[in-house]
Amino acid sequence: MRPLLKYCGNHSLADLQHVVKSNADYIGVVFAESKRRVTPLELFTWLAEVKLRPEQKLVGLFVNATFSEIENVISKIPLDIIQCHGNETVSVVRELKEKLNLPIWKVIHHDEEAVQTMEQYAPFVSAYVIDSKVKDQWGGTGQVFDWSHIPSYIDEGIHLNRPVFIAGGINGENVHELVAYQPDGIDISSGIEEDGSKSSVKMTEIEKRITEHEHNLSR
Repeated sequence: MRPLLKYCGNHSLADLQHVVKSNADYIGVVFAESKRRVTPLELFTWLAEVKLRPEQKLVGLFVNATFSEIENVISKIPLDIIQCHGNETVSVVRELKEKLNLPIWKVIHHDEEAVQTMEQYAPFVSAYVIDSKVKDQWGGTGQVFDWSHIPSYIDEGIHLNRPVFIAGGINGENVHELVAYQPDGIDISSGIEEDGSKSSVKMTEIEKRITEHEHNLSR
């Protein structure tokens, strides 16, 4: 099976129009401080013009947001998944899970203690996103972490019975190297952009590379 695909950082009507036609399983939007940030009102307007396929899920990305801030967004936008992308504590994630009744994904920023951190959140999350942390930026930097650590993240995900997505610097040139590790999912933002906008050409290229790898494995 191919890895699940999440295309994140969609911040215009055109972005959404391109992504819904792709093979994306998950469509991500950012509600945190970012050059890709969207407002609930903007997204509400775009979603009136764009129809996600039934199998496509809408993921809202938040960074250290308060409960009321997240609740305000989901009162306006039909999010399927909440992605906590900051350094939210276990107690915060637990509160979101208990009160909002939506799946929670937790980003784990790659470092020496990341595998141990995964276990702490396990009771309250549905999936993990392993991402790079670059200075004061929480993601979307296009920076790759040391992929030799991916097997340990995947093994921990198997142990905890939670899927593991890999993010950070993934593009058409290196995606074949990543899928060789067989992650459950791939989360891409800058790697599918051209001049700051989502590119159908780049999405098609990535999907082609993944398909080629899967065909080679099946031979």
